[in-house]
Amino acid sequence: MNCPECGAPEIACKTRFDEFLVLEFTDAGYGAVHHLTVAAYMLQHSGKLTRDGWLHERELLREFLVEKKPPAYIRKQNKDLVDSGRRTFKIKSRDGVSVINKTIWTKTILDVRVENTQIYCEDVNAWAKSVLEDAESVKLE
Repeated sequence: MNCPECGAPEIACKTRFDEFLVLEFTDAGYGAVHHLTVAAYMLQHSGKLTRDGWLHERELLREFLVEKKPPAYIRKQNKDLVDSGRRTFKIKSRDGVSVINKTIWTKTILDVRVENTQIYCEDVNAWAKSVLEDAESVKLE
């Protein structure tokens, strides 16, 4: 059975994502792309997000990749926007219903290799860029 959201075989995407988080939190070389890993994964798994949350993640990924804004700058820039006490929208979905109707992506988390930090970071960047390209073509009602 494939993941109903990203299409990865045998729903291995969640296991892989969890493995990547461990790598990224225990090795700074892998952690250098953590912001891209999370945004790309969440965009491909829209059932974890609200419509506004999905649009927010897509914009974050665009800022990281297109505008080349570093994560620290984005955190500072969005501090009030995402503060749960001030935020005017919900990010996480409670119902698990997919926000988008897309299950075919150019790349998934399974396309990322972990042999070393250079390969990993290159692959995460390539995956994130393909996710952004695919996500920008998604029209939300």
